[in-house]
Amino acid sequence: MKRTKAPWFKSGSLALAFFLFCTLTSAQQLYLDGEKAMKKIDDLKVAQFTVSFMTSEFKSASTQSRSNFSGAKSALQINTTGLTQELMQRITDEAYADFKAKAEAKGLPVSKFDGYENYPESMKQYYPSTGNFTEDCDHYQAYSKLSSITVSANGEPCICNDQLPLMGIAAKESGSQPISISYLLGSGYLAAKAKVDENDFLGKIYNQTNVTFLPGLQVWWRSGADIYLSKSKKAEIKINEHIGAVGPAGDLTVSDRTDLGSYNRATLTLAIDEQKYYSDAMQILKEANSRIINAMADAK
Repeated sequence: MKRTKAPWFKSGSLALAFFLFCTLTSAQQLYLDGEKAMKKIDDLKVAQFTVSFMTSEFKSASTQSRSNFSGAKSALQINTTGLTQELMQRITDEAYADFKAKAEAKGLPVSKFDGYENYPESMKQYYPSTGNFTEDCDHYQAYSKLSSITVSANGEPCICNDQLPLMGIAAKESGSQPISISYLLGSGYLAAKAKVDENDFLGKIYNQTNVTFLPGLQVWWRSGADIYLSKSKKAEIKINEHIGAVGPAGDLTVSDRTDLGSYNRATLTLAIDEQKYYSDAMQILKEANSRIINAMADAK
């Protein structure tokens, strides 16, 4: 049986596309779970406010299987360079200032919640380590192969996303409902597709795989607010669709490429334009803030 492998990228070339910002209904924009908890909150006790900056992401598409061992496979990695600690801290601080201003305009004063100070005295030795500019600390690690740097507002130490549920212990101990805001800022979106077509009449199998990069800064799906009620219970107000800016935030180049017929891969590098990156980041982070705050206010 003859096997014909389709080219990796559409039309045999690197496929790039613009991710355009779309207006969605509020039901689509946000994922809400336990938002009734907001009815009991008179002020927002913020345990931490973080923005995670994606520095690399990898996706692949494959048709290989036991019955299709020689199927096709495509892989693409995007690396983002030029992010400085000064730029990331500036974006995070200004996003937090915008969050506070919008919350207070809606009648929701913002105060600081210290997780460590509100942790049970007998358990403080087990409180997770904290820091700033922490690598691979974002909420999306479970969903994709990516690298990121997490930055906390005003340079304050923060704990990693996978340890944040421990904030529920501090919530129960203090009788408060602390809130954490976690945003993931990506450089674009990788779309992976794999398809197998069998033509029994011609005796052929067509393997089609491609991975496409859609450039443009985005606040990632599942970014947003966690409201801790206890160790095992929390409410969530999360972004349900990526919020995107238009066009790459810098110079996009192909830094490496391999084409072996049935296996193809490439590495793209985005060397950021600092002003474009800053402008786009603030635009979409402010939009994310507006959605989260509006949902909090509507729930009260």
